[in-house]
Amino acid sequence: MADKGERMDRVTLFMFPYAGASASVYEKWKPLFHESIDIVPVEIPGRGKRFPEPPLRRIGPIVEDAYTRIEGQLSERPYALFGHSLGSVVAFELARKAKRLGKKPPVRLFVSGRAAPQVKELDEPVYLLPDERFKQKIRSLGGTPPEFFQNEQLLSLFLPILKADYEASDTYRDEADASDKLSCGMTVLHGTEDEPCDPSEWSVHSTGTSDFHEFEGGHFFINEHAKPVAELINRLLCTKEERTL
Repeated sequence: MADKGERMDRVTLFMFPYAGASASVYEKWKPLFHESIDIVPVEIPGRGKRFPEPPLRRIGPIVEDAYTRIEGQLSERPYALFGHSLGSVVAFELARKAKRLGKKPPVRLFVSGRAAPQVKELDEPVYLLPDERFKQKIRSLGGTPPEFFQNEQLLSLFLPILKADYEASDTYRDEADASDKLSCGMTVLHGTEDEPCDPSEWSVHSTGTSDFHEFEGGHFFINEHAKPVAELINRLLCTKEERTL
């Protein structure tokens, strides 16, 4: 449990899931956060309570959908954004959208398990791979229980969602100009065994300070290290000086 010390101004932390995941992956994190942090996992179409809705195949519509769901909360109190992998892009573009619309900026943006937007990650789009090669790629990243790949019923339900998410990720292009630069602090999180990540490539997107933190593990290090990740977030969001950097 996080330290319940000095009372802080409350902050809302919007959390965006990785490809194929529901927002419920963050529910187990709630006890790890300081009492001044209210976490709001943001569900996108095609999973969880929104499973009946068709998944979205481009980042733009995903960001638009997420923005409409949280817009009313952006002016209530300070807020921060956290995303892992695909969720990092959604969180990042949502911060940009808030800026373009003249909304209050986040106090901090947390991007995890993702190279900066201007970096081309893959030569071959994953979503275009034949099903067997696509499944091999997903297996290689870890984070998906082996029994998932042995259950044809589950595969028939969730493979289209995964492919839609990878299509959104693979087709994303950074088309911003200098006016889109953020002003908030930015924290970059990375797994030591994941694809290399240069934090300086993220830092160019904000005039605020940036910091970089590595955790043991591969692409899904956040599942193994939820507690230290939450402790880092607590430290950065529960210290007023850190919030404003």
